[in-house]
Amino acid sequence: MEYDGEFIILLRNSEKPDGNTWGLPAGKIDSGETPLGCIVREIKEETGYTTEPEELKFLGKYEYSFPEFNLVFFTYKLCLQERIKIVYSEREHRDWMYVSADNCYSMKNLVRGLHDVIKRTGYIK
Repeated sequence: MEYDGEFIILLRNSEKPDGNTWGLPAGKIDSGETPLGCIVREIKEETGYTTEPEELKFLGKYEYSFPEFNLVFFTYKLCLQERIKIVYSEREHRDWMYVSADNCYSMKNLVRGLHDVIKRTGYIK
């Protein structure tokens, strides 16, 4: 979710996997769900913002292996027409903010894999 060169990122609750880290709206794909359907649902659940599939641009699929699990990022971009204020789920997150790609990339406490996704999608050279 991007507006005027800044992305919305969310701070995960401490009890969640990768707790106390910042990440993009994301989640697990439900049975029978497509990656695109998943991100439309997750954007609504995690930010309160309703979007349509045709508003999302696919940026790529990125796979990562960690000792305890494998992770696949199906990455989409949503260009917002105005700066919005989100309503996040307090059971999943505890804060949110707009941040530029450069500032986001410089943060130490990002969800695993996000630094690489920022580079691979071309936001950081």
